[in-house]
Amino acid sequence: MYRIRGKYCLDGRSQTRPAMALLRDDGTLRILATDADSELISANLAECRQGDILPGLPVELHFPDGDSFVPDDADVRWSTRQGFLAYCESHLSMVILAALLVPLSFWLVFTQVIPAGASATAPLVPQSVLNQIGGSALKTLDFLLQDSELTVEQQEDIIADWQAKASAAGLNGQYQVVFRRGDEPVINAFALADGTIVLFDGLVKALPREQLIAVLFHEAGHVDLRHHIQMIIQTSAGAIVYGLLLGDLEGLSETVLGAGLSLGENAFSRKMETQADDFAAQKMRSAGLNPEALAEALNTLPGSREETNSWREFLSTHPDTDKRVDRIQHSADTLSH
Repeated sequence: MYRIRGKYCLDGRSQTRPAMALLRDDGTLRILATDADSELISANLAECRQGDILPGLPVELHFPDGDSFVPDDADVRWSTRQGFLAYCESHLSMVILAALLVPLSFWLVFTQVIPAGASATAPLVPQSVLNQIGGSALKTLDFLLQDSELTVEQQEDIIADWQAKASAAGLNGQYQVVFRRGDEPVINAFALADGTIVLFDGLVKALPREQLIAVLFHEAGHVDLRHHIQMIIQTSAGAIVYGLLLGDLEGLSETVLGAGLSLGENAFSRKMETQADDFAAQKMRSAGLNPEALAEALNTLPGSREETNSWREFLSTHPDTDKRVDRIQHSADTLSH
């Protein structure tokens, strides 16, 4: 008979009792409470389940009713049969496989699964939600931006020209073009979820009209493809996954979350910028315009001629300008043929 000291744990409760396990050679087992000299349970070892064998930790014995016995001696083994975790830890090949599969799983989740889910979910979001998101964003931005210095006539002329080209391209979206300026000259434009497209005075002054219309087609692509709500869904899903995996490790979670989500968003943004470029090129062809105008506009934007490499492109929110221009010019060449 083997005598094994330990603790008896009640199923679903934190209460434990000091106990002694009496194990006979025929496999019969009795658990006695050492604080009251009474029997807690009797069973056959074959009916019980051994916990996973982990180095340095005692191996639990689980009874059919859910209770368990934890020996004081970490070297006690109830069975020669190893659990899955113990098998993995004791085989180098499994350790190496796990080391490869874990990061690969993360990569697949954040670059394939979450984006695919966001892309499938975004069209289901009601327009009223997008209107609320876009309206709130513009109100917030207007605390930082200034009213345009363009005359009303200049603004109306650009809007009329854009609406004519958008109609010729078959665009049915409700786009609202507004004009703003910053404290410093800004050569830029951006779209909001509700279809609002913000043009900065600096961009209007820097680009000829055809290139300006090309930029508007690009921003309309972000709206029609619902990139804004996709980004919100992706970021939220990524934060939830990180939170579930890291639990309450606040310091580590903030570090990983900040860096991981930032890089993830940049990667998605590069893909979306390419999609918006393709959208613009297609719609410009439908409107009888040459997509080359978009390539010329990209070359005018600040930073377009900065030296790039694969690492800088990965860390950037936009793909390399040269690659975007080559793609658009290829689209223009297709049109000419």
